[in-house]
Amino acid sequence: MKGLARALRAAVVPLALIGLTALAGVVLGRVYAGDLLTRLVVGAAVGSVLVSVAARRLPSWLVAPVSVAAMAGWTLLSLRLAASHADLPGSLLDITSDAARNGIPRLLTAMIPVEPTPDTVLVPVVAAWLAGLAGAEVALRTGRVLLGYLPAAGLYAAAIYVVGPNAEPAVARR
Repeated sequence: MKGLARALRAAVVPLALIGLTALAGVVLGRVYAGDLLTRLVVGAAVGSVLVSVAARRLPSWLVAPVSVAAMAGWTLLSLRLAASHADLPGSLLDITSDAARNGIPRLLTAMIPVEPTPDTVLVPVVAAWLAGLAGAEVALRTGRVLLGYLPAAGLYAAAIYVVGPNAEPAVARR
C-alpha cells in the first residue's frame, strides 16, 4: 500500500505539468479549424514530460540532447500529419524547411479559423515541447515545483495573447 501511495505522489507533478502545458494547446486550438493542433500540442506536452521522467536517472547534461532528439521526431511526425491533413504535396524535407522559414509570419498573419498546416503548427508544437521539458526539469530535478510550473504558465499566457478576443467563450453565456 505504501508503494502505491508513493507512486501516486510521484505521478502528481508530471501529470500536472502535462495538464498545464496541454491547456495552452486547448486554448490555442480554439482559433484553429478542427482539433489537430490541440492533439499535436497535447502529444508534445506528454512526450516532453515523459522523456524527462524517463531520463531522470541520467546525468542532467544528457537529458537535453535526448529530449531534443525526441522533439525532432515528434515535430517531424506532426508536420507530416498536418501536411497530409491539408493535402500538401512535397517531401518531408521541403515541408519542414518551408515551415521553419515561414512558421512565425504565417502563424501571426493567418486568418481565423487557422488551418492546421505545417507552418502554423510548427511553432506551437515546439513551444509546448520546450515548455514541458523546462518545467519538468526544474520541477523534478531541483524539486522546485512551483517554479517548474512557470514555463507552462508562460505558454498559456502566450496562447491567450495570440487568441485574444477571437475565440468564442469557453462557457455558455446565460
